[in-house]
Amino acid sequence: MLKIPAFAKRQTVSKHVMRSISTSLLILLTATSVIGQFRQNIATDSSEIEIIRNSDYHIYEETYRDRDSVWYSVHFIKDTTRLNTEGWKRKSGKQLGVWEEYDFGGQLLYTWDHDRGTCEVNKRLYPYHDMLQRMKEKADSIIVATYSQQFYENHVRFEYESYAYNRHKTKVGDDSLWTHDYLGSWTEAIKSRPNSFKFRYQVRLHKTDEDGIELGMDLDSLGNYVPSTDDFWNNYGFEEVIGTSPTFQIDMDKATEIAKLHGLAISDTSTISEFIFWENFKNQSFFNGQYRYYITDLTSRSEYKQGKDRQGVIYRYDVYSFNPWTGDFVEKKRMKSVHEWGQSSGHRTGLLPDNDK
Repeated sequence: MLKIPAFAKRQTVSKHVMRSISTSLLILLTATSVIGQFRQNIATDSSEIEIIRNSDYHIYEETYRDRDSVWYSVHFIKDTTRLNTEGWKRKSGKQLGVWEEYDFGGQLLYTWDHDRGTCEVNKRLYPYHDMLQRMKEKADSIIVATYSQQFYENHVRFEYESYAYNRHKTKVGDDSLWTHDYLGSWTEAIKSRPNSFKFRYQVRLHKTDEDGIELGMDLDSLGNYVPSTDDFWNNYGFEEVIGTSPTFQIDMDKATEIAKLHGLAISDTSTISEFIFWENFKNQSFFNGQYRYYITDLTSRSEYKQGKDRQGVIYRYDVYSFNPWTGDFVEKKRMKSVHEWGQSSGHRTGLLPDNDK
């Protein structure tokens, strides 16, 4: 059986109530002050608490040790009885349930239901939001036209990551360069009329999956697709799929049996994962990659040190790749991921080609 990391069960709580610290042990860890901000860290017998006070907000975050739960609450520093926002998160930062945000006057800015995948804003306070909605509909239609309505309904979720810009030319020496000013987003009121937009979706293997991979899309002022110039994670672009009304057809059980024919051996100690993956061609065109279904088998884990304060772990995998549109086996290959950290920074890579052997 494939081992998929499990999330802890979420605890139900009443809304808009700042949790009191009810514990038998309360230890002050640190209290630091920088210009304009005070940070306090507290340890209890069941959680780690961080309190931040700056010129605008009083932020309370309680992370529970024995479950994947974080309570996050923000009030205004000028009057800490006035709520800005609060709710439950996972330790990864993923928000859960219904979140609402208020301005200092108590006006509701938006209501975001992360479980249902809906986000409604107070349009009185959001100029140009109708334009943003129309552009989102154009982005939706591009996905449907490229793949199918069935694919959109079963595998795509909009996470309300949308951003509006004023793109314009600037003069640097003898050269004219395109640049842009950030104007707002779905949850931040847009300041002036935008002429370019960015939308980010999640493509999921199954409709009920909590997480997927990013599908990003840039549009111009008319809603036309524009190749992205800042595709940091290489998740922008589409796959050219042959056939009418394509959608994912991968069968996990069949794929696992096929992977066994190509060397996959599953035991009680195996660390096996499965997920959808975007292989980007990095050619700045509309058809810029392909989706693949991966079964990964962790084959080794090696630690290393770099200098005085940096260290890391390299994870190596055998990867069995399938075409998710047809279920056909494509190839077996070696890949790796790296987790590196130091005193002041750290990073994790996704799966990379393993050319070290």
